[in-house]
Amino acid sequence: MKKNPILTAGLFAFTSLFAASSFAAITGQVDVKLNISSGCTVDNSQVEGNMNKFGVLDFGKSASTWSNVLTAEVASSGNGGDLTVTCDAGVSQFNVSVNGGERGDRTLSNATDTVAYNVYQDAARSKLYELNTNVPFTPTAATPVKVPMYGAIAANATAVSEGDYTDTLLVTVSF
Repeated sequence: MKKNPILTAGLFAFTSLFAASSFAAITGQVDVKLNISSGCTVDNSQVEGNMNKFGVLDFGKSASTWSNVLTAEVASSGNGGDLTVTCDAGVSQFNVSVNGGERGDRTLSNATDTVAYNVYQDAARSKLYELNTNVPFTPTAATPVKVPMYGAIAANATAVSEGDYTDTLLVTVSF
């Protein structure tokens, strides 16, 4: 069968006329904005999913009973160094608060047992980070400020089950 080029072109033009008239368009604009203000960053932190990972408080390995206080210091997630916060010149103070962990009472847990621990502001472990209480820090512009975080587990004469004991603290830096 031989096609008629004039008929084909006419049919195409006719259908295009109806096709073009069946579509509509509306054009508008969307404003895009960004406000940059003074703030602080937690140095050497990492992001895991949608949560910042500031560091690890690792008490190491122990037998099922221990006669000495077990101690640890937070090491940053990024490089294992100190947990530090750096603020812009416009920030005169930032606060750090630490919650009670997954169970709200600062206990490490495995499948069957728990072990209590505390978190302190100083290496002597005399200034406790009270649950959800702001501790103020005074930054100097663009200079990292160490946020000391030390842990302690009291001596334990009662055997606990073997296994990995874990907890997750939420640390909030507000400015």
